[in-house]
Amino acid sequence: MSAFPGKVRLALLLAAVAVVVPASANAASFSGGGIALPGPASSPNIKKILPLARRELSRNVSERRGNNVPRYRNGKGKIAPYSIKDQWCAAFSTWIWNKVGFDSYLGASILWKAFDGTMVAVQVRDLTNWATENGYFSYRAVPGYLVTYGTSHIGIVEKIDRTSGQAVGSIEGNIGNRVQRITVPMDRVTGYISPVRLTQPQLKKSAVYADMEVPESVLEEITGP
Repeated sequence: MSAFPGKVRLALLLAAVAVVVPASANAASFSGGGIALPGPASSPNIKKILPLARRELSRNVSERRGNNVPRYRNGKGKIAPYSIKDQWCAAFSTWIWNKVGFDSYLGASILWKAFDGTMVAVQVRDLTNWATENGYFSYRAVPGYLVTYGTSHIGIVEKIDRTSGQAVGSIEGNIGNRVQRITVPMDRVTGYISPVRLTQPQLKKSAVYADMEVPESVLEEITGP
């Protein structure tokens, strides 16, 4: 256990990495968010995640009388391909990832076949456990990452407000029985999941420049020598 209180230790860590990460990394309100994280854990395909999520948002996807079967045209058209006939927020998010080339989540323990045959994750707790154990869990939001709050809901990070509202904008499935754009206060966030494995330097930076509370034990483990 560190001899320093959590806030003091975090301040020291911020000072230690100041020479590496420019002050401008703390982005303005609803910027693209995130800090520059070079190395193998990056992919141009991350930029394809939001356009697909926004396309699904524009198609007015909703359930019909709360039956857990999302359909196009406000529940009156064809069944959405990410339908699992059950709670479908994780299915929606991981289906979007899959369609732009990210399928690392298939390492999670609980997977179901969606309506179009795509294997999708279906449980937030299981997906979070997989991310934590395999280097995909982040404490800092980046557009295209998944955002979890609690153990029951998950969405796709669209934008980040680190100034006035301290909130994360996300596109989510099965929120009010629809695909919707919502705002999640940062104090409700319990984690972010990257579509690519993070390097050790990236894990450290996500903890030091966190958008959520980081346990002292995690700071010690991630940022230690």
